[in-house]
Amino acid sequence: MKKILDLYKSLTAGETLLPTSTSFTWWDSVYYPNSSVYDREFARRYGDFRYYDFLEAETDAAAKQNLKADILSILTLNQKKYAEMYRIYMLSDTDMPITYNYDMTETTGAQHTETAYAEKQYTKGQQSDQHKVAPMNSVTPQVDSEDVEGQRIDTDGAHTDKFDSNEWTLKRVGNIGTQTAADVANSFMKFFDKYKYMEMIFEDIAKELLMIG
Repeated sequence: MKKILDLYKSLTAGETLLPTSTSFTWWDSVYYPNSSVYDREFARRYGDFRYYDFLEAETDAAAKQNLKADILSILTLNQKKYAEMYRIYMLSDTDMPITYNYDMTETTGAQHTETAYAEKQYTKGQQSDQHKVAPMNSVTPQVDSEDVEGQRIDTDGAHTDKFDSNEWTLKRVGNIGTQTAADVANSFMKFFDKYKYMEMIFEDIAKELLMIG
């Protein structure tokens, strides 16, 4: 079994002790940009611990690869827990004011739809005059002229749907009075005294993979 301090000292330029490119945003975005700092801290905390490599690698290079693979397994098995803790890690001061215990945003308003119609239009067909002349030998009287009026066509005017929305947003933040600002700040401090994002992951790794002495 290889000591963590020995594995750390064997790192070459650009090499990391812990895995990178895991596809877990909550790990890669925190560890990778500061990998040298985290590797050093991991080695400082657990330098005298030995990595329990069940594959029993003979070289430091092989042991480091096995260590990365085993750590990736731990990250995978605990991804839900770490992802939720990462959400807290990413909260800004604006998202989590230290003395507030109340934050509500409400959007409300009215919506209205109205249909406007143009005037109805009437169209009359073309009028024509017809003249008829009775034969000289006819005994039946006939009208010598006839007016024919075209058919009337009714057309509905075009219509337009109008929509308007009258909305407004109400935001309430602050302290609703069930706790004083000092009470909220004290709870805040107690929570973050226990909340240690990367340290928590380090402790999980040590518990699962490392042996003292």
